[in-house]
Amino acid sequence: MAKKIEITEKQKAQFNRMLQALQRIKAYQSPDRLRKNSDKDWGLEYEEALEMAYENMQTDASNGCKSVRPL
Repeated sequence: MAKKIEITEKQKAQFNRMLQALQRIKAYQSPDRLRKNSDKDWGLEYEEALEMAYENMQTDASNGCKSVRPL
């Protein structure tokens, strides 16, 4: 039988923040879809849209794991 792990409210909030960040990152468009739609959706060339998406992804990941310590 698996042991039940108890976590604090702070750890629960941190986990939920990391989960939300991963869900946002997962929702980013694929490079192929971004290539096809970047001009129509945002009025940007593909390279610029890809660069912005990458920077946004890094920011989401950074915010998701901010102040989180390993168990």
